[in-house]
This record gives sequence, C-alpha cells and structure tokens, in this order.
Amino acid sequence: MLAASSLLPVLLLLAAAWRDHDRMEAGARADVERLAAVAHEHALKVLETNALVLDRLEDRIRGMSWPEVAAQGAELHRWMRTLDEQIAQIIALHLVQPDGETSVISLAYPTPPLNLTSRGYFRAMAAGEAGILLGEPFRSPLTGKVSVVIGRGLYGPNGEFRGAVLGALLADYFEAQWRAMDASGRAAFGLVRTDGVTLIAHPAPGTASGAAPDPAAIMRAVGPPISDAGAIGRIGERHEGLASLQRIGQYPLAVTVAIDLDQVRAAWWRGAALPIMAYLIVTIALIFATVLAIRRWNSEQAVLAELRDLAEELRGEISRREAAEDGLRQAQRLEALGRLTGGVAHDFNNLLTAVLGAVTLLERHLGAAVDDKARRLLGAAREAVARGARLNAGLLAFARRQPLRPVGLDASALLRGFQPLLQQALGEAVSLTLELADNLPPCRADAAQLEAAMLNLAINARDAMPLGGSLTLTTGLIWLDAAALGGNTDAQPGEFIAIAVTDTGEGMPAAVRSRAFEPFFTTKPVGKGTGLGLSQVFGFVRQLGGHVSIDSTPGLGTTVTLFIAREDALRQPDDSAASRQSPVVMVSRRTVLLAEDDNQVREVAAELLRDAGFRVITASDGREALALLRRGEPVDMLFADVVMPGGVSGFDLGLEARRLRPGMPILLTSGYAGMAAAPEARDFEVLPKPYEREALVARLTTMLGAPGQASKGLGRIPS
Repeated sequence: MLAASSLLPVLLLLAAAWRDHDRMEAGARADVERLAAVAHEHALKVLETNALVLDRLEDRIRGMSWPEVAAQGAELHRWMRTLDEQIAQIIALHLVQPDGETSVISLAYPTPPLNLTSRGYFRAMAAGEAGILLGEPFRSPLTGKVSVVIGRGLYGPNGEFRGAVLGALLADYFEAQWRAMDASGRAAFGLVRTDGVTLIAHPAPGTASGAAPDPAAIMRAVGPPISDAGAIGRIGERHEGLASLQRIGQYPLAVTVAIDLDQVRAAWWRGAALPIMAYLIVTIALIFATVLAIRRWNSEQAVLAELRDLAEELRGEISRREAAEDGLRQAQRLEALGRLTGGVAHDFNNLLTAVLGAVTLLERHLGAAVDDKARRLLGAAREAVARGARLNAGLLAFARRQPLRPVGLDASALLRGFQPLLQQALGEAVSLTLELADNLPPCRADAAQLEAAMLNLAINARDAMPLGGSLTLTTGLIWLDAAALGGNTDAQPGEFIAIAVTDTGEGMPAAVRSRAFEPFFTTKPVGKGTGLGLSQVFGFVRQLGGHVSIDSTPGLGTTVTLFIAREDALRQPDDSAASRQSPVVMVSRRTVLLAEDDNQVREVAAELLRDAGFRVITASDGREALALLRRGEPVDMLFADVVMPGGVSGFDLGLEARRLRPGMPILLTSGYAGMAAAPEARDFEVLPKPYEREALVARLTTMLGAPGQASKGLGRIPS
C-alpha cells in the first residue's frame, strides 16, 4: 500500500520534470542560435563599414608620396577627423609609413610619435599579407579605452610595401550592442581571431556568475573548421554550456555566443519546485494514512514482539550479571590469595632465615669434628631450606613480588633441557636445530626468565613462518667492544655468552627492525600479540648488564642474539693472600646495630655476625634502635628489617639514622623480595631473606669498606 501510494506520483513528477528540462534546454539552444545570428550580422556590418572607411582613406592618399602626405598633414587630419566622427565604432584612423612611423592620426588632440614595427599585424603587412588584418586588443594610455586595430597594407605596382591604413575599433561599441541583444544577461559573447586570439569578450572570462568561457576555448571546442553557417555544441566541465561559433564573412574573425546550462537548469529547478512541494504534501498525506492502517493491523503483534524482546533482554541481563559476579568473586579471591601469599611468604622467609642461620652456625661450630651422619643431616636441613626458598620464590612470583635472581648457569645445558618445550611451542611445521658450544663458561642470568625469553623468541619466529620453516639456536663465546655495544651503557666491553635465535621467516624491513624493541609496537593483527615480548627480552638482558641485537633481511629471515655477561666477568680475580683471609680478621672491632622484630631471626642473625667478627647491638623494633642512636651508642653500621611493628619501618629507621649519623652504612633486609624494587628502597641496599652467612658478611664488609674486600668482588649481592 505504501509503495502504491508513492510510486504513481513519483512517475508523474519525473515525466513532467523530464519534459520541462528538455523544453528548457531546447529553448536555450534556440536562444544561442538566434543570438549568434544577430551578433554575426552586427559584426559583419561593422567590419564592412570599417573596410569601406579604409578604402576611402586609401583612395584619398593614392598617388601621393609620404613627403606629400606630410605636407598636407593638417588638411588630411581635418578630413580624417570628420570621417572618424561619422562612425561610432571607430576611435582613431592612422596613416602609417613603411618604416612603421605614424604620419597622420585622426585624434583631436596632439599625440606623440608612434612606431608600429614591433606589432604583429604590421610585420604581417610588411611581409606582404594582403586583406584586412586585426591586431591584439590594447588599452589606450590616452583615452583608457580598450580597442582593436583593424587595417590593411598599401602596396605598389610591383608589390612593394608602401605603408598601411589603420583604424581602432572600440570594444565598448560591441559590448553595448551585445548587452542590448541579451536582456536576460545569461549569454556570453566574444570576438575571436581565427588563429585563436580573443579580441573582445563580454562578460570577461571567469567574472560572471556562471564563469563565462573564453571565446578562444569555445573555438577550440566547437571548431575547427570554422563554418560561415556556424556550429553549435557543448563546452565546459565544471560549468557545462551551449556555444555557437560562426565566421564573419571572409574576414579572419569569428563571433561566439555561449549560454551556461547550469543557469538554465537552475531556472528549471525553480520551476519544478512547486510541483515537487505539491507531490511531497500528497505523498506525506498518503503515507500517513497508510501508516495508520498498518499500525492498527500491527498493534497486537508489536506488543507481543516487545514482550518477547523484553524477556530475552532480561534473560541476557541475568546471564551477564551472574558472569560479572563470578568474575568479581574470582578477582577478589585471587587478590586475597595474593595478599595472603605475600604475608605467608614474609613469615616463611623469616623462618627459613632462622633455620638457615642455625644450620650455618652448627656447621661452623662442629667444624672438622662433625661425623658423616651429622654432615648428612645438616646437608638435608640445608637442602630443605633451599627447597623451601624455591617454593617461596614461586609464591612470591604469584604475588607479583619476585625480582630477578641471576645465578651462574650453563647456557648450552639450559637450552638442551628446554628443547622439548620449545619444540612443542613451535609445532610440527617448524623444525628445531641446536648448535650449542661445549665447555662454555657460565653466564650470569635468571634461569626462569631466560627460559621465558627463549620461549618468547621462539613464538615470534613461529608466527613469522606461517607456512613452516626452521629455527636454529646457537651458543658461543664472543668479545664485544664499545662500538659493537652501540651506546649500551648497561653493558661493559668484554666477553659475553652469545645465544642466537635464527629463523627462516618473512624478515623485517628496516623501519620495523628499528622499532622492534619498543613497548607495544607490533606488526601482528589485532588480538594476535601485545608487542611486549621483545620488550621483555630486551629489558631482561639489559638488566643483567647484557646486550641484544637483531639482524633481519626481508624474505630471508631474522636472527636475534642475546649477549649475556660471563659469571666471572662480574667478579675480580682473587689471588692475594690478604683477600683469602677470614672476614673475622678484617671486620674486627666493627659494631653493627641489628634491628629485627622476630626473636629467632634476631638471635640467629646476631650470632652469625658475632661469628664473623662483628660487635653486635640488638634492638627489637625501630623505636628501640632510634633510641640507641639518639643516646649516642657507638655504631659503625645499621642492619635492619624493613617490616617492623611500632610505626617505624626499616625505611623510616634508615632515613632517621642517616640524619643522625651522616655517612653511616645502612643495610636493610626483608622477607618480601619485592621490597628491593619499592620506591622507598631506591636510596638503600636491600638484602632479601633467607640469606646465606657469606652473602650477609660480604655485603656488610663491602659497605664498610674493609681492606681487601674490593679484590674479592663481594660488592652487591643479587637479590
């Protein structure tokens, strides 16, 4: 019903509009033809009149030499002036000598001498071109009016050039006639030479509302050839129009007339607006009536459909709410478990610290007198502490509080043990080859993080080989100088363990390779990668004082090489006898203030320090330690737990101790391994629990600057 009520009026309106459009365009064509015929007749009469004037001027001086003409100059001027005033379209008549100098001009006022040898029409006359010639339009500096020169050469019996007779046609005369012919003002007229030079145009090209075309452009579009009967055609691209081109007799001149079809169509559209409005009113009324009928018939169905939609939306909302509640419970459970894990890990680390310290003290107490059974039991206890520490490290990793734990490891052995997992990640389409060097010196790295880095690189290589390929892992020892490190300030020139991962994939262009390590930069499709894999590898290696490089060729594959520092490269050689002396001798008479809230840990730690040769003063919390410092107790160094009761943490204690005792070394310890990365720890040394006696003593002696310790390379103990 809706289609039927709208289609018939549309068809009727389109038919009427099409008929009116054709009629108006046909009327525009008829107007162009009529205006072109009138403009042609007018221009022809003007040119014939000027030709007769030039004939009379030539007859008047026929048989006279130029000296005779000059002698009769005043009389000729009056005669030419009278002839000029009788013809409205002429502004001046000229008699020109063969050398181009004007002899007599019909102007009423004196004029300076004028030489025409540079004018194109004069050169054509001098070359023997007969008949009427027209020059380019010019604006007179005396009158300010635009004129067009019309003239003819004078020749002797033998064809020699004897001068010329010229007239100046006023452009205003033609423009006034054209304005009178076209009262509507929508036509554009032009006078153009057959060589394509526009002499007169009205209105000026590009100045009218329809952007009037250049008559020369009309001649190129409609002609050639230029017919005496004229030709009509379409012109323009942005402003389409109808144009007529007709030659004026045998003169080298044509008249053009053009009408902008955009104006014609605008008029047609204004005429069609009333029927369109009527159609819209009728159509809206019909549609309104039809919609009322449809709504009456559909009302019940709409209500039922709405109820069904509401029921479906309610079920969906219930499902979404249940899923959100499940997710919230899961997040809350994981967050609570993370906090619980961190707290348990802290207390567990305190217990392990006490147990490990007690085992260490027992071993030193028994010394060489320990029997095999006691040695095995102590070894089992130490192994249990190590297993507990590894378990605790896993709990801390889950709680997101586990920093790197670099150790000395064999890169080739690690890759051999990791090969099955790598092959499983690569899939069957990618073959894995290991080219590992034997007897490599150990490198300083975190095994778990190194395995994660290799897995990241393997997955990237797999994604770069969608059709399959091969992946090769290579290890070796290499020397890198400062130039090879390329400005990497985290690494020092020296020997490195190189681990190269080479694939036969698509490779990277230079633009991608230069940004490969940027966080979140990825060329993979959305949802296929986060852009953090290579960034994590880069940060892990640089944190260890190593270096990373990428060598890639588009279409040939990529090689990513990890350069990890040697274990012994981080330590200085220890050859002196003094460096092999017991720390007890080197730290004797040094006093350490020990602040620890856990009684067992405090007792064991104090005993470890005393066993190492330190004098120890203990405090059960931060407040007690501050009281000792303020009382002036002689202390060489502070060793404190980070988390302590009483409102004074290890960080607070360290800051106040630094104020009270400027320059005093401060070492903090914590069962939360992540405390080493806390913002408050940036200005302090933090030793994670559980700690070995040797690690504790080495850290304290290094910070105290005991003689001989620098050569042992005890420095910072990795956390």
